[in-house]
Amino acid sequence: MSLLGLSTIEIICLSIFSALLFIFLLVVIIGEILLSISLKRDSLIGKIVAKETKKAYKSFKIDLDWWKSFKLEEECVTSFDGKKLYPMILKSDVKSDKVAIVIHGYYAKFQEMNKYAEMFYDMGYNVVITQNRAHGKSEGRFIGMGWLDRLDMLEVINMCIEKFGKNCEIDVFGLSMGASTVCMLAGENLPINVKHLISDCAYASVFEQFKYVYKSQTNLPANGLANLLNYYAKFRAGYSIKNADARLQLPKCKVPILFIHGEKDIFVPYSNLQELYDSTPQNLRYKYSFSNAGHAECLPFNEEEYRQVVKDFVNNRFDKLN
Repeated sequence: MSLLGLSTIEIICLSIFSALLFIFLLVVIIGEILLSISLKRDSLIGKIVAKETKKAYKSFKIDLDWWKSFKLEEECVTSFDGKKLYPMILKSDVKSDKVAIVIHGYYAKFQEMNKYAEMFYDMGYNVVITQNRAHGKSEGRFIGMGWLDRLDMLEVINMCIEKFGKNCEIDVFGLSMGASTVCMLAGENLPINVKHLISDCAYASVFEQFKYVYKSQTNLPANGLANLLNYYAKFRAGYSIKNADARLQLPKCKVPILFIHGEKDIFVPYSNLQELYDSTPQNLRYKYSFSNAGHAECLPFNEEEYRQVVKDFVNNRFDKLN
């Protein structure tokens, strides 16, 4: 007599169904975990990043008190998908039609970009510091990893033109995830006001970056995890991390772009610089590397040289670059 009155065939079918259901539920659970720790606002990784960044404030020359000397203006910009974003404006103390948009990195606070804001402010720029979607006061449940942010930045650029006038000249700077935002933005139809783009330690591909992090931080199958995250990102976060690839955007770039990277970077490997550079039209691409710097360390470890490189670039002095 078979178990519970079931035939052997029925038992086999039930076993197969149970196994498939178990695998399905396991995949769902792992996918939700990956989404939660990688792309959700206030995720576990976000908390770890915030904690580690705070411990490194001194070495990164982060000084939250620097902002207390200035009066910031908060603007509200509506993203392409209806999210309220809140860039902050630091106006130049001299009359200027130059604007620098400064884009922060993954799980960063805009206040942590003080040295980059200071650099442009000292050069006479009005500085616009972003609060990316799912960061700070800005709305959004999921991080855009530069891909959604590139479209958000188009709205920020339009806001700058409205606020500072149709003749304003805009340079866009980004660090880490903000740098990838700049590279992805490069392929969009930018207003003629945008004169220069600067990318500091960008990853070329969101998919490849997550795969690299999973491989370097776990013993789990990195390609499988990245593919699972891609599936969940498409249906929950609204975009494919495989499509989020700056190498597909940069060939359409129409303004000069400078790629900066630290040769000791092991979080976003230094090899990304060459991939991004090679993807860009030859007449518009420039690069500069710092041999002593890891991830996001180029300015804090080489401030005087870094400032000069950026100053030369935005003034169209390219002879020392490349």
